[in-house]
Amino acid sequence: MKIVFMGNPSFACPSLELLNNSEHEVVGVISDPPKSKNRKKIKTLSPLGQKADELDLNLFTPQDLTSTSVIEWVKDLNPDIFIIVAFKILPKKLIDIPRLGAINLHASLLPKYRGASPIQYALMNQEKITGNTTFFIIPQVDKGNIILQSEIEINDQDNYQSLSKKLSYNGAELIIKSLHEINLNGFKPFTQDETKASYAPKIKSETCRIDWNEKASIVHSKIRALYNAPGAYTNFNGKRIKIHKSKIHLDQVSAHPGSFTIKNDSLFVSCSDFQLEILFLQPEGKRTMSASEWTRGINKIPLTLFS
Repeated sequence: MKIVFMGNPSFACPSLELLNNSEHEVVGVISDPPKSKNRKKIKTLSPLGQKADELDLNLFTPQDLTSTSVIEWVKDLNPDIFIIVAFKILPKKLIDIPRLGAINLHASLLPKYRGASPIQYALMNQEKITGNTTFFIIPQVDKGNIILQSEIEINDQDNYQSLSKKLSYNGAELIIKSLHEINLNGFKPFTQDETKASYAPKIKSETCRIDWNEKASIVHSKIRALYNAPGAYTNFNGKRIKIHKSKIHLDQVSAHPGSFTIKNDSLFVSCSDFQLEILFLQPEGKRTMSASEWTRGINKIPLTLFS
């Protein structure tokens, strides 16, 4: 098949690379325009754009997907299908161009966790199983008919980074299988069960703030889910601290939630039930460091409460 691939983050890169090495032909790649990401304001391509450039593929980085130039560029390529991985909502006049429509890879077992943040919400909600879904794109977001699904186990050590990586490679293989599936005689995608739908909206700043009045398992799951960007955070001495890694200690606590103790340079914070040992954190305006390194620098500060 002739494919136009669309995406932005590193999550999409394994899919593009596997498709490029398959029997299919990637005739074009669409990604966001280069953006400034540092103080020098040097513009860089998205991770997917960089991968397309590395693979010497036909890359287009338009500002507006509804523009005539995009429509004409795609029409000239005469694709059989679009493959979309972690991109944006496509205008209908673009979706209508390929003869087989557009397939999206979504990092959840739809209809569960529709929306922008399925990996984070699976971790925050302490799921044991998640997965990927391929489906045909329709105007309603994440509601199209399903082609295939693949489950992945979430282990206790997974955070956003590790789970995202596992799902990205699993998703790449699922896309290849899905392209084979839709070519089979008698293939029929199946509809989503609306009674089982749930949502994973874009992560907002208020979602990232740690509430120490919650159970240790909930706080720990939030830290894993938001690692390392945007990062779960708390406040100390008027400044924000991101917590990057923690460990639950199953000792009952009587101290006020958010109060912390330092034992042999180790940092322990009270939640509503148990303590969390903080392993890595990042003070506002500074680099990530071990909690023991941070504790050695606050010995003269009287405050012992995160808020």
